[in-house]
Amino acid sequence: MKKLLATAIVATVLAMSCLSRNPTIEVYRDRFQSVTYYDIEKFSENLKTESINISRNEKRMLEDGDILVYLTDQNRLRKMLILELDRDNRGFMFFDFVTYDENGLVFIENKYVKLQASNIFDFDKGIIPEKTEGVELWWHNLDDVEMYLVPWNPAKLGKYPTAGLN
Repeated sequence: MKKLLATAIVATVLAMSCLSRNPTIEVYRDRFQSVTYYDIEKFSENLKTESINISRNEKRMLEDGDILVYLTDQNRLRKMLILELDRDNRGFMFFDFVTYDENGLVFIENKYVKLQASNIFDFDKGIIPEKTEGVELWWHNLDDVEMYLVPWNPAKLGKYPTAGLN
């Protein structure tokens, strides 16, 4: 009887765990993990100081599951996974990121970071700073529709090509 009860409890816990996970996010994260430091180092020659349009219209250039590559103001390469971008026009973005040191080792890593519209982020420290010093990313809202992810100079950024990633 105790064995049956223990089995039932384990089965219930496993079922609840599976339900609480978002399988789409797990697929995104698997794909994100497959992008190595070598991959982003090779891609880094394509990085630019130009903004990426994330407006609430047909001009939007990013979607959930997209990967951005970044060169921070400290010359560290970083990759960022968009988990959720402004879903239901709530003005929030959730993302995972990994910042590497100059040897390709993980310098800082964070999951499910929440960034609100009009805020800034420092990927070298993994924080939303109080001051603009060290900032690499700004979610710039021009109005309720037009929005951009802006690399804070001298940072550079680019959308990583995810076609062909499994």
